[in-house]
Amino acid sequence: MPESTEIARGITAALSGDGSVTLLSGEPGIGKTRLLQHALQLVDSHGWSTMVVAPDIDAALSPLGALIGAATRTSPPLLRSAEIASIMQGVAPKYLLTRLIADGLEMAAAESGVLVVVDDLQWLDAGSLGAVTALIHDLQGVPVYWLLATRTGVYSAAHQRFIAQIRELGTVLDLNPLDDNAVEAIARDTLGSMPGQSVANAIKRAAGYPLFILEILQALAEDGLLLQSTNGVVEVDDDSVPVRFGTSAGDRLQQVSRDALRIAQVGSLYGRDFPLSGVLDVLGQTATQAAPGVQELLDLGFIVDTGRTLSFRHDSVQTAATDSLSPTLRRAMAREVIHRRLRGGEGVATLASTIASVAEAGDDESLELLFLAANQLSRTDMAGAAGLVILGAQLTSGNPVHADRTAALLPLVLASGRVEDAMEISRSLRPLLGPDERARINLAVSRQLTESDFDGAIRETAAGLAVPGISDEMRVQLLSVRALNFANKADERSVRETLRLAREVADEKRDTLALATLDATESVLTFYQGRFDAAEDLQRKAMERVAQTGTPTGIWLPEGLWMAFMRNTTGRCDEALVLTDDGLTEARAAKNVIAEAFWMMVRSTALYHLGRLEDARTQAETVLELGEQLGLGDFMNATAGVVLHRIGLRTGDVDIRQRARPLIEQLAHGVGLTRTGRWSLAMEAMERGRPNEAYEYASTAIDTMREAAPSMTTPSDFADDFMLAYLCDVAGDRSSLEVVVEVTRARAELNLGNLFVSAIATAVRGVRDHSSADLLAAAEQVRSGCRPLVAALLFEAAGLFATDRDVGTRALTEAMRIYNACGAPRDVSRVLQRFRAKGINQRLVSAADATGLSHRERQVAEFVEAGFTTQQIANELLVSPHTVVTHIRHIYAKWGVNSRHEVADRVRQDQTDPEGSPI
Repeated sequence: MPESTEIARGITAALSGDGSVTLLSGEPGIGKTRLLQHALQLVDSHGWSTMVVAPDIDAALSPLGALIGAATRTSPPLLRSAEIASIMQGVAPKYLLTRLIADGLEMAAAESGVLVVVDDLQWLDAGSLGAVTALIHDLQGVPVYWLLATRTGVYSAAHQRFIAQIRELGTVLDLNPLDDNAVEAIARDTLGSMPGQSVANAIKRAAGYPLFILEILQALAEDGLLLQSTNGVVEVDDDSVPVRFGTSAGDRLQQVSRDALRIAQVGSLYGRDFPLSGVLDVLGQTATQAAPGVQELLDLGFIVDTGRTLSFRHDSVQTAATDSLSPTLRRAMAREVIHRRLRGGEGVATLASTIASVAEAGDDESLELLFLAANQLSRTDMAGAAGLVILGAQLTSGNPVHADRTAALLPLVLASGRVEDAMEISRSLRPLLGPDERARINLAVSRQLTESDFDGAIRETAAGLAVPGISDEMRVQLLSVRALNFANKADERSVRETLRLAREVADEKRDTLALATLDATESVLTFYQGRFDAAEDLQRKAMERVAQTGTPTGIWLPEGLWMAFMRNTTGRCDEALVLTDDGLTEARAAKNVIAEAFWMMVRSTALYHLGRLEDARTQAETVLELGEQLGLGDFMNATAGVVLHRIGLRTGDVDIRQRARPLIEQLAHGVGLTRTGRWSLAMEAMERGRPNEAYEYASTAIDTMREAAPSMTTPSDFADDFMLAYLCDVAGDRSSLEVVVEVTRARAELNLGNLFVSAIATAVRGVRDHSSADLLAAAEQVRSGCRPLVAALLFEAAGLFATDRDVGTRALTEAMRIYNACGAPRDVSRVLQRFRAKGINQRLVSAADATGLSHRERQVAEFVEAGFTTQQIANELLVSPHTVVTHIRHIYAKWGVNSRHEVADRVRQDQTDPEGSPI
């Protein structure tokens, strides 16, 4: 069979040190589970470790439940109860659980191969699907074989995305009904003898579906219809068909005893797997009393005993057992099951789907559980949590008892993107709430709109402030968000007025965090007005306020990032890097993965500005992959996405460009960060020799140059002012060029001690005047700082405008040298073209590392050779596990290998042949 051959290939690949992924897709009964069991038997003979994930139909609203269960059942367990409880209450539980499971699988794989089986993939919740995707990516090259099975058909959007990704990563086998030879083989194996023609005729009714073939043969045997002929062939007596074949599971269940049916019904409310002790507790029976009914279900093949729990043989049986209950009785019994499971220590979120099915208007207890489940579920599945809140709001409409709780959870609906539903809930709640509770809804909506609609956010804060009787504390919070959005709009007068109103009613002790946000907001506006020292003073004051509350500034987001951004923008990138490393240390100490990701975004920008393109690329790719798991959005694209895009332009790496381009398009066609996206597209058009297209993209930047807000990237990079000036010069737009000259000169005059902004002002003037002398002076000034790529750009421009051949040659040679040192081959090629245009035959002598690896990649390769796991390498290098994974992928690509075994072999080879490699 091709399926067995593919499974054998996957096992062999893992044995050789490589990973492999196989997805089995087919209809119920086609034989997916049988193939999974076959694989488990094969690897058992090799002494492999295994992890089996088996979700049931209710798993879609049980965050990470099936995955956690599988990780706790391995030997030894990959997760332990104490770890799980701590992680689920923390920040980004999906990411942290994924890292623990990945490290456990990696350590197990170091001892032997590992087989991870995921059955009934279609029932997995979105969080678990994301976690499995991340595990497959992170463990590439580790001897782990992933064998997955799913039903055909359309299920959740997350399931569809997962299937599409697996088609790119591995092999997808679409299972079809068995041919006659395979059917005969199953019959022969089951009967122990050759099936006769009458048996063949009987099992034709199964249409080649293995599950139904086995059901027919089992039913024929139970009905005593199989006969052994004299020639050893098994036949069917009178070509009879077993009575039960063709009847539905529901019809068959109606034939069992009342006690057996009740056990099946209660068990079905647990899921496909159910604990006998829980069923006995609900029924008030002892094991002895229930034994006849349980045995009856086992004998008739409705359930199987797994050794740990009882399990329905197929989910159709579970559904039939549930459907045999009347709606009223089903809800009542489900409530009993819920309470029993809660007493047993299960989390509310894992029971979300069951709670949702029983909640009804007037049932305050179930509604309270529904809202509690929504709150817990939001840590791993925001869309699922929003659905629960919306359901709860519908069931409590007009009832003041749950109005406050619904209002408090409204931000979950907004965060899931269901703005219209949130607005509808808001309108229905307002008459039921007190002043502060009503205003809190406006506050939540305004915070959400801050990411995309500044005017909308301002309108919401105005509505909240207009509510009669709100407290001063609520007023300050609303005003802080209002000020932030006025700052986003660069409305200085309104910011000043809003800050004044907020501070009139603020209390230094009560409103410390709100005041910190106000200070940080004023710092942003002050900075873009060109008053750098005053902006830094305000930010330091804000951070001091935050420290007073006991909150580490490293997890105060996004305001806590602002000081590092300012240092980056003003050319003090080395200082920015120190601040980001400090922030990362605080975030990791707090185990706040989201804060860690935000600091990595800032760090990628600092590394890029420092000319460390390889390190910047690694950091940016790490952030983007991590951001997909954590659900980060435009802020990630505007930092790490832009960095990766710029690196793609400088290196000419097509893969990098293709990955970054959609992120830039998303920004360009969005709302909040359109300027950033359009400017990045302008840079791309210039690189491709399309100045007219670049000028069109830059029109937004040209129109907003005088505003006290970023005109191009966010946060600003003042080096972009030089590029804008050059673009205006190429386009012949002298009036806009004069505006750029004026703005950069004014900024430099306000900050006389800042060499970087002074150099940019000089360079912009040099573009206007076509003065190579000004451009050379600016380049030398920048070279003394920490922006080598900007220095190279200015040297290149000086060479372009130089009228003296020797001056131009020296300038272009220096530009090429710097570009080459930073690892920017596309920039080097452009400079070589400029030499050729001047009739100069110039060549570059490269001193590339023979291994092709960066210093950090060489370190990682050596740790891999020493047998360190991802987490152990991360601990040694003081970086995140995601960064290590990115380094390993780069090593694979550069060395043309696919596994860690091959990396280790290459390192050992190079160590024995030092002439061939510096490792």
